[in-house]
Amino acid sequence: MALFEGKTPAERNKMIAAIVLPLLALIFVVRMLFSSGPAATGGSATNSNANARRAAQQRTRPSNAGNANAQADGLAPEEDTTSYTPIRCCAPPYGDVGVGRNIFAFYEKPVNPRPTAEVVVSPPTPTPTPPILLASLTPQSVFAKTGNFTMQLSGDKFGPADRVYVEGQELPTQYKSMQQLTATVPAALITSQGQRSVEVRTPDGKLYSDKLTLSVMQPPAPTYTYVGFLKRPRANTAVLKDSRGELYSVREGDMVEGRFRVAEISERGVEVVDKDLNIKHTMPYVSAGGLGPGRGPAPGSIQPPPPPADEGGDEEPL
Repeated sequence: MALFEGKTPAERNKMIAAIVLPLLALIFVVRMLFSSGPAATGGSATNSNANARRAAQQRTRPSNAGNANAQADGLAPEEDTTSYTPIRCCAPPYGDVGVGRNIFAFYEKPVNPRPTAEVVVSPPTPTPTPPILLASLTPQSVFAKTGNFTMQLSGDKFGPADRVYVEGQELPTQYKSMQQLTATVPAALITSQGQRSVEVRTPDGKLYSDKLTLSVMQPPAPTYTYVGFLKRPRANTAVLKDSRGELYSVREGDMVEGRFRVAEISERGVEVVDKDLNIKHTMPYVSAGGLGPGRGPAPGSIQPPPPPADEGGDEEPL
C-alpha cells in the first residue's frame, strides 16, 4: 500500500495501532449505549414483571381455589387480605462468618427447671417479758459451808404473794415493798461451791421473774500441814509445817495464820475455826516422813498409834 511505502516495520506497526485502537474504542462506546437503552430496559422490566406475576399467582392460588369453592356453593368469594413481606437476613460482617451467608436463628422454648422447695425460716418466737422484774441480789456471792444468811432482792412489781426460789426450792420470804423482798437462805443450800439460780414467782407460777445467779465460792482454808502430835496433861500440842518446810507447835486456843483458831487437837487431826466466817476446817495428820529427805520426824512428835485401852502417865513416850 502507498500508505506504508518507504516506512520501516516499526513505523508501520505504530500507524496500524493508531488506526485500530480508535476503532475499537468507538465500537465499545456504541455497544454500551445500545445495551443500556430503552429496549434493554424494557426487556429487563418485562422479565421482572413476569416473575412478579408468577409469584403472585403461586401465593394466591389457595385463595383462588377457596373462591372457586365458594362460588360453587353460591357464596361470595372472600378477598385475600394477607400481606407478605419479604425478609432478607444477611450475616454480620464480623467473626468468622463470610459476607453474603444467611444465618437462620431457631427459637427454642426454655426448659423450666424443676421447682425446688423453698426453705422457709420462721423468725424466732420472741420471749415474753416477765411480769415481775428482778434486778439484783444482795449479797451476790457467799462462801460455802457458812450458816444461814438473809438475802435481799431488789426489782419492781413485787407482791405480797410472791416467793423467792433458790434452785427451785421455796424460801421463807418477807414482802417489804413493790421494789424489795428478803429471804432466808439455809446453810444446806450452800454446802459446796457452784452457781445457784434465784427467781421470784407466785406459787402457782402465773407471775414470775427472770433468773439471777448466786455464786457460792470455796472458803479460804489453812495452808499448814499437821505432821506431829504431843499429848500433854494440860493441853495437847500439834506440830504444823508451812509451805516452806518450817515447823511450828500450837496448842488449843492458839491462832494460825492470824485467822484460824485452834479448837481441838487429836491424834487424827487438828480442827480450826475461821473467826471471820465461823467455818470449821480439819487438818488431817500426815506422816512425819513428808518433811523431806534427811529431816526425820519433828522433835518431840510421834506417829499417832491406835487409841490405847488404858491411857496412863502424863505424856506419851517419845
